[in-house]
Parts: sequence; C-alpha cells; structure tokens
Amino acid sequence: MSEEESFDYREHAAQSGDQELDKVLRPKSLRDFAGQPSVVENLEIFVQAAKLRGEPLDHVLLHG
Repeated sequence: MSEEESFDYREHAAQSGDQELDKVLRPKSLRDFAGQPSVVENLEIFVQAAKLRGEPLDHVLLHG
C-alpha cells in the first residue's frame, strides 16, 4: 500500500498557519462562492426556507 493510500487525516495535526489559511480561503457568504451559480441559488433557497420556518437548515454535503 502506498503512502498516499494509507494516509489517515485523523492522525495528523493541523500545521501552524492552516487555520488562518482556512479563514482566508473559505467563503464567508454565498456571494463569495465561485462558480456553479445553480448550486449557490439552490443553497440560498434552502437557507431562506429554513429561516422562514424558524428551523435549522438540514444537513448539506458539499463536494469539490
């Protein structure tokens, strides 16, 4: 098994500076998402509907 195949992210601590880099790279609002406008539009609808119902948003899995 190669090193890449056996890598377990749970065994590795975050590097110094990783959290700051995450803060810079992660979008702070839906307007900050790049590409896939239909996905962003659907997310906006899901969030607004949950707010109107007064409920938390169901789990959402984002990939990519």
